[in-house]
Amino acid sequence: MLIETTAAAPRIRVEVPPDFHQVPLERETESRTASQLQVLDEMGLSRADQREALSLYLEGLAVRLTTANVGGSAFCAVRLDGRPSTATLTVGLQSIGTLDRGLAVLGAAEALRRDPRYTNVAVVELGNQAAVTAVAERSLASDESTDGRRAVLREMLAFVPVKGHPWAALLTLATPCLEDWDTYVALLLDICRSVQVERSGPGILR
Repeated sequence: MLIETTAAAPRIRVEVPPDFHQVPLERETESRTASQLQVLDEMGLSRADQREALSLYLEGLAVRLTTANVGGSAFCAVRLDGRPSTATLTVGLQSIGTLDRGLAVLGAAEALRRDPRYTNVAVVELGNQAAVTAVAERSLASDESTDGRRAVLREMLAFVPVKGHPWAALLTLATPCLEDWDTYVALLLDICRSVQVERSGPGILR
């Protein structure tokens, strides 16, 4: 699926597992609603309450992301070790003003270390290139969960310079299922390794 970005940006492809479903981000409500219904059909949801709940989730996510610098988003709703688990992936592009990927990585790492929202900032090797990862957490709501703990959304941001272009891919994977965090971190790094440039115009492909 093609998702438009700025004309100056390269087209990139990221390989996302089939358990992830594209979040429709069309700006026109009618078109976005039609795409959301298609996602629900592809997931095989037949119960009215499930379809309504997921539809509301998709619409809320789409409204939030269309105002952000996001080129595409996908989500999963799966079972891991017998329990339900969910995560959201967002992908965007950021101009970095240099073709020197090493310099871009060092600059991004320093900037993220200075940002109080992020912890565990690290430079990681992804095959033949380096990237930067950082972790953030925020409370989902003021209400406490049934076991007395506050519900937390944890996310990892990955900064991946695009070879041969003054741009970096920004990938963020977020989940409230902290018991599955290590699984999702490994998945995000695999997705980062798949980032590649397409040669035919602007946009992001999934």
